[in-house]
Amino acid sequence: MICKICGSDENKFIGRPRINNSIQHLLNHDYKIQECANCNFYFIEPEIDLTQQAWQHLYEDNYFADSLNNAWLRKLREKERKQRLKLIEGKLKCEKAKFLDMGCGEGDVLKEAIAHGFEAYGVDIAHNLSQENSGINFFKGNIFEAKFPDAFFSVIYMDSVLEHVLNPMETLAELRRILKPGGVLLVIVPNEDSFENSFIHLAYSLSFRNEKYGKIKPFVTPYHVNGFNAVSLKTAIDKSMFHETEIKGFGGSYTFWKASKFGSKQYMQALLTYPVGLLSVIFKKQIQLMAVAIK
Repeated sequence: MICKICGSDENKFIGRPRINNSIQHLLNHDYKIQECANCNFYFIEPEIDLTQQAWQHLYEDNYFADSLNNAWLRKLREKERKQRLKLIEGKLKCEKAKFLDMGCGEGDVLKEAIAHGFEAYGVDIAHNLSQENSGINFFKGNIFEAKFPDAFFSVIYMDSVLEHVLNPMETLAELRRILKPGGVLLVIVPNEDSFENSFIHLAYSLSFRNEKYGKIKPFVTPYHVNGFNAVSLKTAIDKSMFHETEIKGFGGSYTFWKASKFGSKQYMQALLTYPVGLLSVIFKKQIQLMAVAIK
């Protein structure tokens, strides 16, 4: 199978994804996780052929439940949103006008964009807007179905979306079409080559389950059908004819003890992996990647 990012046909078998038994159709295929030998892009072979309705069912099934019920995480996300809007404003080389959040979820980024003087638009395949944000311009469907005009947006924000789409290069091309010249594209994806993933891989290897380890999870939460590292993310954005692309990692040093009850399973898991997170900061192998680019 040819890499969707760079076009190479040289791949490496990584493992097999976990299968969601509630979708009978998935049991008919022998899915494998492959890594492109050229750009390190991770993808599923054979091509996933679920309908959009099937994906909507998965995403509407309490996908945001944990984030909505965790006060510490809500506070952290609010701080990050403010920092990113400030970063975007500093990079913007066109008029401040329309702001698109592709994969807008509950709509909190759009709320922050409005506070910064933007006209906010959201797109998502599932309707998860909170009641507080229900009045925001919203299109339910994918970015191609939305059919926005050329050069319509000053900013396109895409947090934790590119790893969910089966056609990443076509998606980036569409985003470039609807972005104004001088506009800002901000993309955030998980870093599949983070120290945390390497630690998990080691644990699987030591338990003689190496073949069952797969970096991406297309059929169970968080439903990642693609996987990126810094090389593949920059390759994808540069090949999509954006410029001034900057990639940086973040995460790994969060105050986990504020996120869960002392002594709970979640607390103990976070405690055990915290040193791994600190090492990821030191060696620049953090759990998340953020790319900022200009059209």
